[in-house]
Amino acid sequence: MIIGLDIDNVVTDFDGKILDEFIKFFEKKKNCKIEYQNKIDLFDLYKKEFEDFYAENMERVASILSPRRNCKKYMDKLLADGHKLILITYRAYPHYKHAKETTIAWLNKHKINYTELVFSQTSQKIDECRKYKVDLMVDDRIDKCQIMRENGINCYLMLTNYNRDKKWDLPFVSSWANLYEVVSKYNSNTKN
Repeated sequence: MIIGLDIDNVVTDFDGKILDEFIKFFEKKKNCKIEYQNKIDLFDLYKKEFEDFYAENMERVASILSPRRNCKKYMDKLLADGHKLILITYRAYPHYKHAKETTIAWLNKHKINYTELVFSQTSQKIDECRKYKVDLMVDDRIDKCQIMRENGINCYLMLTNYNRDKKWDLPFVSSWANLYEVVSKYNSNTKN
């Protein structure tokens, strides 16, 4: 089976780190304390500031992200089971000036094994899923999953704190262990 994987929030633990880094950056820049009920609300409250922050800091933050919990363990298991793992990411300018180098360095640092790394030309990743004949794609963005599914790509949403309450009717996985179960069931169903 060929499995497509987005990197941020699927392979990396993106949301928590990016929010923490943004809070530090914003509070230092504005010399103030951010008041909020829920960290997730910060995305909506400070959209303009987040864009500026991303453009100035994304590569630095991407280099210090941790792998998502159990990611390496289950990626290695999937590879050992004979699956191909295609990392399909849209890390692009202006957020990334050296996307390929930053991404490869991070993958090597965390000893993440995969079959191929692909930099998508669009955030939808449809062309890349078709080109690499992806059987199942995993992404954390609701809108991207919806668009992929509308275009015939079997896309699952990886749940995060940010998308958990908004997942619509999309098929989803809650963790890497859950993804491994889904792939195992899907694979055994296609063999029958």
